[in-house]
Amino acid sequence: MTNGCEAALITCEDYRLHQRADGRNYIGEFIEDLGKDCDLITRGGGIQDIVRPENHGYSDSLMRDIEVSVELHEADTLYLVNHEDCGAYRDMDFSSRKEEIDRHYEDLKKAREIISERFQDVEIKLYFGELIPGSSDKYEIKPVQSSP
Repeated sequence: MTNGCEAALITCEDYRLHQRADGRNYIGEFIEDLGKDCDLITRGGGIQDIVRPENHGYSDSLMRDIEVSVELHEADTLYLVNHEDCGAYRDMDFSSRKEEIDRHYEDLKKAREIISERFQDVEIKLYFGELIPGSSDKYEIKPVQSSP
């Protein structure tokens, strides 16, 4: 394929992150800010199927989607984006916001390790969507630091 995409973005399917009736689209804005053409891979829980697949085949399916982006569409950068208040993480029963964010950061870093083993020439960047204080559906997507 010629003129492939420049990157792939793996994120949660949560409607709050994507195109909203009122025009908000946090993932769309994130991609626009990157200034890159991106494949968009969405899953409930974002990268959770790689680090903690609930059912047999979930991890393989997500890795296949990544392979299509890397091999067929020539993506050389992967953006992994999880978010606060994710329904796919609801069973973890976090005792605090910090505990929730720490879990996401750990999962994002573990996913980077797993993906890097298979796609060694691909740069992987980690991001996290934090709820804007006082909101249940407005996010700011920020790079993952060493600790929240």
